[in-house]
Amino acid sequence: MTKKYPFEFSKGEDLFYVALDVADYDRAKKFYQDIFNFEITFDAGKEVGWCELELPVKGIKIGLNYNENNVIKPGSTTLGINVEDIEATKQYLDSKSVYTSEIRDQPDLISIFDMKDSEGNIIQFIGKPRITSKK
Repeated sequence: MTKKYPFEFSKGEDLFYVALDVADYDRAKKFYQDIFNFEITFDAGKEVGWCELELPVKGIKIGLNYNENNVIKPGSTTLGINVEDIEATKQYLDSKSVYTSEIRDQPDLISIFDMKDSEGNIIQFIGKPRITSKK
């Protein structure tokens, strides 16, 4: 059975973006390149205030949207990234001196932690549950 949507999605390569407001355009680009090794695929420059970074999933990109008023509301957009090894991911981010929360466990569901990017936006990392019931 094919699921129906209220409109037709693009057939192009770039289907979804997660747009994050940033106060410091250059700092934000550097953060995503240095921490995640994401490649910038389009940069309209600070004058336009839009940059796109490729994620490891085809058709999904992060868009950095420069907010020249420097008023960013952290947490207004959350990027969620599923990872294979939640603990190794947290260790890596900690080694980069990035803010990370403690790993929270939801037994039998997921293990999750948050980090903040250079602009204070929250990124959640989701992994397989570290705590499972014995069946």
